[in-house]
Amino acid sequence: MGIKIRGTNLGYMKLDKELLVFPHPNYALNVDRTSGQKLWVNCPALAYIIEHPDGLILWETGISTKVREEWLPGWQWLIDVSEITPEVCLEARLKQMGLAPEDFKYVIQGHLHCDHAGGLRLFEDAGAEIIVHEDEYKYVFQNIEKADQFFVREDFAILARKRPTLVYGDQEILDGVKLISLPGHTAGTMGMLVRLNHTGWVLFTSDAMYLHESYGPPPVGSPIVWDPGKWASSVEKIRRIAIEHEATIFPGHDETGIKQHRDGSSVFTPLNVRPDYVYE
Repeated sequence: MGIKIRGTNLGYMKLDKELLVFPHPNYALNVDRTSGQKLWVNCPALAYIIEHPDGLILWETGISTKVREEWLPGWQWLIDVSEITPEVCLEARLKQMGLAPEDFKYVIQGHLHCDHAGGLRLFEDAGAEIIVHEDEYKYVFQNIEKADQFFVREDFAILARKRPTLVYGDQEILDGVKLISLPGHTAGTMGMLVRLNHTGWVLFTSDAMYLHESYGPPPVGSPIVWDPGKWASSVEKIRRIAIEHEATIFPGHDETGIKQHRDGSSVFTPLNVRPDYVYE
């Protein structure tokens, strides 16, 4: 039995595209483009369910149903979360798929920002093993008292009571599933490389790469980056791994991915994040 992947959309945030990619080569102003409109875009929060012979894996957990209470006013000024309702958040989406927190063996957080870890608290009493990068774990518990830098302590407070498995570097955790260290967006951002029988290799980037437009070359950065130098190195690492494995890249907030070929060429490809669509 091979590995299968299903995606689910956990609601759209609305925001200025330049929060994600800046300077965007098509939209930034310069001497050749001295005027132009800003882009207010839909930005999906995403999670993926990986059906593995050794157990069910959840990749990231989206935004909390308490987003309006827990996100700082300044964040909600930048990012419209009016469409993030309980009906589109993780618990409801899992129920629609016939799943519950107790069904998962592993929950993997690519990083712990509030638009990726908001559903983690659902797993406090479930038996799932929670996996986080060691640097991410150390950073948030040493630096985040309540809400800061797009981290919300309530999202990851469970990790003080339910000790996670901490990983460091690149590490194969199951046959055909490898975690990839991609620091820069945050201290301990991770990606995940998964081998499928028909699709081939799939590389989830979390926010090491927000959008397909982040890929370049050269990589296109963002104002929301913890360490720009490490971030740029991580995008190049994504490129090297994708070329080596001829992987399909799933960015952190995009419904368009990238199919990378071994000769260095690549093409953009639509991503199906409907729960009735299965990658295998």
